[in-house]
Amino acid sequence: LIKVAEICKNISQRPPQTFHEAVQATWFLFVILHMESNASSFSPGRLDKILYPYYIKDIENNILTKDEALEIIECLWLKFNEIVYLRNQHSAKYFAGFPIGFNIAVGGVDEQGNDFSNDLSELFLSAQEDLGLPQPNLSVRLHEKTNDKLLKHAIRVVAKGSGMPQFFNDKAIIKEMENLGVTHQDAMNYAIVGCVELTTQGNNLGWSDAAMFNMNKVLELTLNHGRCLLTDKQMAPDFGSLSTYKTFADLEIALEQTMNYFVEKMIPCCEAVEKGHIAILPTAFLSSVIDDCMEKGIDVTAGGAKYNLSGIQFIQVANLADSLAVIKQLVFDEQKVSAKVLEEALKNNFANQEILCQKLLNHVPKYGNDIAWVDELGVKWARKFRAKLREFTNYRGGAYHMGMYTVSAHVPMGENLGASTDGRLSQTPLADGGMSAVYGRDLNGPTAVLKSVSRLDNNLTTNGGLLNMKFLPEFFQTQTGIDKFANFLRTFVDLEIPHIQFNVVRREDLLKAQKNPEQYSSLTVRVAGYTAYFTELAGELQNEIIARTTYDNV
Repeated sequence: LIKVAEICKNISQRPPQTFHEAVQATWFLFVILHMESNASSFSPGRLDKILYPYYIKDIENNILTKDEALEIIECLWLKFNEIVYLRNQHSAKYFAGFPIGFNIAVGGVDEQGNDFSNDLSELFLSAQEDLGLPQPNLSVRLHEKTNDKLLKHAIRVVAKGSGMPQFFNDKAIIKEMENLGVTHQDAMNYAIVGCVELTTQGNNLGWSDAAMFNMNKVLELTLNHGRCLLTDKQMAPDFGSLSTYKTFADLEIALEQTMNYFVEKMIPCCEAVEKGHIAILPTAFLSSVIDDCMEKGIDVTAGGAKYNLSGIQFIQVANLADSLAVIKQLVFDEQKVSAKVLEEALKNNFANQEILCQKLLNHVPKYGNDIAWVDELGVKWARKFRAKLREFTNYRGGAYHMGMYTVSAHVPMGENLGASTDGRLSQTPLADGGMSAVYGRDLNGPTAVLKSVSRLDNNLTTNGGLLNMKFLPEFFQTQTGIDKFANFLRTFVDLEIPHIQFNVVRREDLLKAQKNPEQYSSLTVRVAGYTAYFTELAGELQNEIIARTTYDNV
């Protein structure tokens, strides 16, 4: 405590000079940011790069050992778990488990495109391996030349079952950030905010959760004269219904009109929130540590940052692709299902229509199985959504761009949705993640899932994309399993998929934790782009995690 007091006094008077001082200054930065804003997802970024000069200087001067550095890092990890962001009841459904989002990224490339990792990269992984706590949200940047040592260490940490680290793909991300208007140097040095949101470091207000757009609700309204299946309320213009469209192309025209209608409703809402932040919640301290704000004399909430983006989540591509595939194949192409009969079945939540429901579920291929035409239905509508967003500029003068992740919103968004043409029952969850297949429908193995996800353009996920997978712990118990998993992740890089993460847990253990939560209070799982304690999640979300497809091999 005396040493800590000395360090605190030192950094109150001058910049940090040692590794311990730099770590203490890092923690103070985030404490002050939270005091000012009461906000989630302040993220340290590439700490293995930022803190490395202090670390290596102390190592070379023999005033620090690796073990001492690891102890300091683990103390910081514990501090990251002390902050809980208070949410209201409604918000907590969309961000279940109260994620705070201290995202730390390790590895990746340097500014010259060479492999970057060091002792701190390994020590950060070791800290997660030792503690297994939900924070920080540890991420590993991968690329074609990622060294085997870092990759396999990360896999061994994944095998521990904390849901971390998650993996990001430099090959998929850097060029699309540049296409978004980010400089080459900033894109090479990207980090992650909160769950999976992509960001530049120290010069960006990305507002990555500006909105979530439930495209499956748009489809529901398009198929039902613009009326909600749950309330019968008129929510959108009446362009027709499933039984009135003469062709699949007619349906698609109406779907695009409905989508555009809601996008044009959403943008003014986003602007109103931004205006409210400028008027009521300016953040002077945050502005002082974000590039360009001081030079411009403009608060970060008002557009002072170098980059001023707004990210909108497109939810949920898997359900959308599956639903459209059923309509296209069974109703219009093969005419094996009557549009009128299906329309009535949706209104009645498939009551007394079990055979029809099973036909929708099992007689049409689904997203996530490397079936190109199904996957491309989802891609087509994501592209249309992205194109519509590009017509607008946010209130700070920056671009709207899109992501594909849900946090835990796939559960409440499913609750706001009636029965759907893919055979999904009313008010049940949508697919987890953002790029993931609907649980239980990815039947052709994990590599088929990768192939399906790889069909999504990476400019559809510049705000972040999320792919969830679940593996059995036994797969990682041999060196052969570790080696196969390393090859699987290198395939992930080659296919240019932006993100992937894993739960390593047995279904039986999750069921036991539901029944006897007091015995499993330390069990953590990957919910979406973050880890949470399983027993603290609502029952609906627990059930959805249990239902996710589990793999025992690749």
